[in-house]
This record gives sequence, C-alpha cells and structure tokens, in this order.
Amino acid sequence: MVMSNNSDPRALFAGHARLISRGLEGLMLLSLLAGAIPIALGQPIWWLRLSDSAVNLAPVILLAVILLRLSVLFRASEQIPAIPGSRGFRTASRWALLYALLIPLQIIGFTWLWFDSDRTVTSRILQDERERASLQQALIATRSDNEIQSLLARSNAGPLPSLPAGSLADHKQQLAQAIAANGANLSANLSAERNAMLANSLPGSLRVVLGALIVSGILFTITRQI
Repeated sequence: MVMSNNSDPRALFAGHARLISRGLEGLMLLSLLAGAIPIALGQPIWWLRLSDSAVNLAPVILLAVILLRLSVLFRASEQIPAIPGSRGFRTASRWALLYALLIPLQIIGFTWLWFDSDRTVTSRILQDERERASLQQALIATRSDNEIQSLLARSNAGPLPSLPAGSLADHKQQLAQAIAANGANLSANLSAERNAMLANSLPGSLRVVLGALIVSGILFTITRQI
C-alpha cells in the first residue's frame, strides 16, 4: 500500500519546518518591536540599539531561513506540487537586504551620535556659563555676607568653600574664584563623559557592522542556493 504524502515523514517534516520557520520569523519581529519601545526616532542611540538587537537576534532568522531551505529540499524529494524555494527565497532576500542596510545605517548612527553629543555638551556648557555670569554679576551687587548666603542658596553654583573671617570684598573674590573653578570642572566632566560614551559605543558599532556584513553575506549566499 502506498503511503500518502500527508503521512509521509518527509512531508510532515517539511510542513513542521515551514511552521517553525514562520514562528521564528514572528519571534524575531516581536523581539525587535519590544526592543524598539519606547520609540525615539530623534535619538541616535535608539537606532544604534535597534541595530545591535537585530545582530544579536541574527541566529534566529538564520535558523528560520535554514528550516525553509530544508523544507524545500524535502518537498522537492517528494515531488510535491509547489514553487520550490519561493518563500525561502523571499525570506532570505528580505532579511539579507535588511542586514545589508544596517551597515550604512550604523555608520550614520554613530556619526549622528558624535555630532549630537558634541552639540549637547556645548549647549550645556554655554548654559552654565550664562548662569555663572549672571551669578557673578549678582554677587558683585551684594552688600553683606547675609545677602551672599541668600544668593548662593537660590543658585546652583556647585560646591563652594565656607567663608573664613575677612572683609566682604575678600569673600566675594573667593566665591568668584570658586564659581569659576566649578564651571571649569563641569566643562571638563561633561567632555570626559562624552568621550567615555563614544569610546564605549565604538566597539559595539564595529561589532554590529561586522555582524551585519557576515549575516547579510550568508543570507545572500543562501538565496543563490534556493
């Protein structure tokens, strides 16, 4: 008695492989969507993290494409009427193109992060300079230590030294020097934080570029075999 295609182990495997492949592709999309929330299209770090997530999830889509390829092979061996490799080709091509696009997008994202972080640091430094200049002017206009203490309590001048015994002019000079030093320290700290952030982001960006290049190359190779 001839066994029907529905009960043939190869046909069953081909069907299960296609089903699992669809599930893996859906899992890939859901994982990328979950990682993209909250959406921040105007933030370069959001794009960099999304690309990093895509590379981390690359084994999932590679497995999905391989299962589709296996299903095609088993279908072909059983001569099941179908268009061999049509779904596998579309899936591999789609994801190969996506990973190929990650390479320029990652470079653009890191360049964007470079200039955006510089703009942010420069803006914060300029804002602090304006606030310190205003505070210095107000400090000059004070007429007693009590007015100085009241002024400093309302400001955000950073850590300031306690005032020793001395004249009002000496107190103003000491506080003016301390305020200027705090401003210089803030500028140095902001620049150091930016440099550290860029240094930490660079290896990850290079890994994403290399990973996307490898994955897209594998997927394009698979499309030629389907």
